[in-house]
Amino acid sequence: MRNLLSPRQQEILRLIKQKGNLSVEELQKIIGISQATAYREIQELSKMGFAAKTTGGISQIENSPTCCVQCRGETNSRTTFIIEQKDGEKLIACCSHCGMMALASNTNVRTAMTVDFIYGKMLNASLAWYVLNSDVSLCCNPSIISFSNRNDAIRFSKGFGGVVMDFAHARTSINKIMVITQT
Repeated sequence: MRNLLSPRQQEILRLIKQKGNLSVEELQKIIGISQATAYREIQELSKMGFAAKTTGGISQIENSPTCCVQCRGETNSRTTFIIEQKDGEKLIACCSHCGMMALASNTNVRTAMTVDFIYGKMLNASLAWYVLNSDVSLCCNPSIISFSNRNDAIRFSKGFGGVVMDFAHARTSINKIMVITQT
């Protein structure tokens, strides 16, 4: 999603990450934009879920265990995907779809965990098996549902469709599906 942002929007996000929040006046001064442009950028970044509008400014959205780092949807205990960064910060995604998309844009990853759909137990994402694009869509589309073992994933796909994949193939497949190619 980051490549949907203009260079100016990326600069605003960098600034609010450093400072926590900025007023419209600070945006005008630091970036050299008009008041109207500052308000438009705040509105757009807020609408996309990258920042929060405040009275007279913009602030960073704190990672919340109830808000997906990728799509900003609500997290669900049965589909959560957690990325732990090298600095210890944890990024919470609502599902494996969003978790894998977030992994694609993050080079600071120590480990990733996902939840087995049947048993509800956390497991290392790289050891999990995934069913991509089944008829069951609990969250984002195309759906990716995590399982602790291949046999459970195969049984699930026989009943609900989808393709069974290991981590590497699921990650490659979702990124190919979700990338918008420019012609």
